[in-house]
Amino acid sequence: MVAAVVLGIVTLLLVNLADVESAHARPLDEVSESGTIRIAVYRNFPPFSEVDGGNFRGVDVDIGRAIAAQLDLRPDFMAVTAGETVDDDLRNAVWKGHYLGGGVADLMLHVPIDRRFAMRNNHVMLFGAYARMQLVQASDRRAGDAAVDLADIGDRKIAVEIATLGDYYLVSAFGGQLRDNVVHYSSAISGVQALRDGEVAVALASRTEMEAGLGARRDDFTLNPVAIPGASWLIGAAVDEYSRDLGYTVADLLAAMVVDGSMAQIFAEHGLSYTPPDSE
Repeated sequence: MVAAVVLGIVTLLLVNLADVESAHARPLDEVSESGTIRIAVYRNFPPFSEVDGGNFRGVDVDIGRAIAAQLDLRPDFMAVTAGETVDDDLRNAVWKGHYLGGGVADLMLHVPIDRRFAMRNNHVMLFGAYARMQLVQASDRRAGDAAVDLADIGDRKIAVEIATLGDYYLVSAFGGQLRDNVVHYSSAISGVQALRDGEVAVALASRTEMEAGLGARRDDFTLNPVAIPGASWLIGAAVDEYSRDLGYTVADLLAAMVVDGSMAQIFAEHGLSYTPPDSE
């Protein structure tokens, strides 16, 4: 019995390793001939991407559909579960594949565009910045909290997604005096909803996530940029280093979407404001 179980595990591992080894980058002509472009987006990352009953939706999903339409291809979305770092996500989704199998995508969206980040991820090509994100803090204007001074917040609570820039800032700011104020949530949207429901006095998240979480009550809250290094960043796309011709083509498409207003329109259709990549 034990031997049979061990044999089954070994067989499963060999099959999965074969899947990983068979994962390979596809250049533009191979993608075009297949009629399908496989696009990696995050699994549970509203309002950018989420999967509900096998149906993909969100800002990045709509961007992916627009890219596929311009290439006259069918989009095939691949759900990526966020790892400990984006470096892990690029390895699993773009250039190597996950050790459990599943192959790689032709294109990944919502990737940070940063020179130092690109230098340490030399297996991929990063390109096509299509939006700028901004870390903001929000508070309820109706409670007189138009702009809460975190240095003088008292015992009021602050919501933030765990293991994010906002989290690292809060637990270290002002000599660590805010640590007891911080309430961690599994997602930015959950933290923003806690603010909306009056469970906390302040929330930190990207402006886009903040707007999505506040929804129709957006005007009840004041959003203020957080003035710390790294609080504004670009998002773009990635392909395997051997698929640069695909990357160059998609980069042109993303740039055109920014210029002609179709990128802003996608954000607007989700009830979100849009900040172009060249806004700073």
